[in-house]
Formats: sequence, structure tokens, C-alpha cells
Amino acid sequence: MISRAQADQRTSNELNLFCSLEGEAWRVHVRPGVLPRYLQHCFDEHGEAYPVLLDFEDLSRHMEANGAAFEKRVTRLGGVELLARDDAASALAVWLATAFASGVRPGTRATDSAG
Repeated sequence: MISRAQADQRTSNELNLFCSLEGEAWRVHVRPGVLPRYLQHCFDEHGEAYPVLLDFEDLSRHMEANGAAFEKRVTRLGGVELLARDDAASALAVWLATAFASGVRPGTRATDSAG
């Protein structure tokens, strides 16, 4: 059995995302507590970002160009789980930040309902 401190250390260098396709956009869920500060404003209090435009072929090119290994699992229903550790987690975070910055993201439900 590992201690909480060991578990925190193990996951502090991980970025774990689950992406589910909804229409033409993706809903991105992040594992709590392991998100770089510069991405925190992109996610709501539940660790979700929607809508997000993602290009997984671009991700593969980006990770390869950075020599960063990552795990990509596609579910039977078309969801995609991404897991990267250490320097690869940083490369994945940079790619995700670029995806957020380059994609058109209409207002969230909270801003839509207010207007």
C-alpha cells in the first residue's frame, strides 16, 4: 500500500484527460489536482471544458516532435483517454493550451443562459 504523499508525487507529474465527442466538439475532462496553472481557467469547477476542437493527428505530431511518449486509448463509444507523464505531461499541456487558444469556443452554458 502506498501513502497519500507517494500517490500525490506519482500523479503530480501526470496529465490525464478524457475526451468525449458531443456533436462536432469535444468535452474534455481532466483528472482533479494535476492541471498546470495556465490551463486552470479553461476548465470549470467540475474539471470540464466544452466545447473544444481537438485534432488528435496534430497531437501525435506534436508529441513526436517533442520526443514525448504518451498513452492514447480509444473507447468503444469513441471517447479518447490521454495520459502523459513527466516531460510528456508538459508537452501534452502545451498542445492542449494551443488547442484552446486556436479553436473557436462559444460561451459556456452559464454565459449563454445569462444573455
